[in-house]
Amino acid sequence: MEALLKNKTAIITGATSGIGREIAIQFAKEGANVIVTGRREENLVSLAEEIRPFGGCAYLAGSGEDSHFAETLFHFALDTFGRVDILVCSAGMASRVPTLDTTEDDWNRVMAVNLTFPTMLSLQCVRYFVEHEGGKVVMISSTAAKNINLGASPCASKAGMVYLVRHLAAEFGGKGVYANAVCPGPVNTEITQTWTPEHRAKVLSTLPLGRMGTPKDIADCALFLASSMSDYINGES
Repeated sequence: MEALLKNKTAIITGATSGIGREIAIQFAKEGANVIVTGRREENLVSLAEEIRPFGGCAYLAGSGEDSHFAETLFHFALDTFGRVDILVCSAGMASRVPTLDTTEDDWNRVMAVNLTFPTMLSLQCVRYFVEHEGGKVVMISSTAAKNINLGASPCASKAGMVYLVRHLAAEFGGKGVYANAVCPGPVNTEITQTWTPEHRAKVLSTLPLGRMGTPKDIADCALFLASSMSDYINGES
């Protein structure tokens, strides 16, 4: 069976840990050349070493708080592998500040990482996709985009991702551009490992499977949306 992403090039943000890291590994195993990015360069180095036995990998450290890094990252990918076919925006952050204690700086930082940077990077890619027979955008959003989460400040950034994929699909779907979002519930990552046992038990009691998700669970879904298997799915979350 041919690899699902053979000869494709994917940009994956937030790849230094958790979901983004697992997505990068799974995409490489399915034949993609991957460009990985995140804040922690030492993590990117070790990830690249793990991926290279499967295929091409390059990394570029940077922050999602810098919207100008989006253009730098896109051109780095293009210069490295000569094409871009897939974008996965997995980088994200959450604020646990109580709603009425949220400052403008808190708000701006979360919006920059979770929405402004993914938007600017997706526009770089979509512009290229329109001129080069299409491509796929996958946003890693959250169930918090659809549900009220009183344990965190308002999650407008993740809701914005859901709108963004609908807009991109509606405007550019006829030109071969696919844009979809994955909205994970609780996943075993570095963030959720800091939860108290009491909070973990409370969350588990609400989950139909009785367990939290794994990074691979989410990576499998991202792989599906990035591959030709999802060629009749667009604008969904």
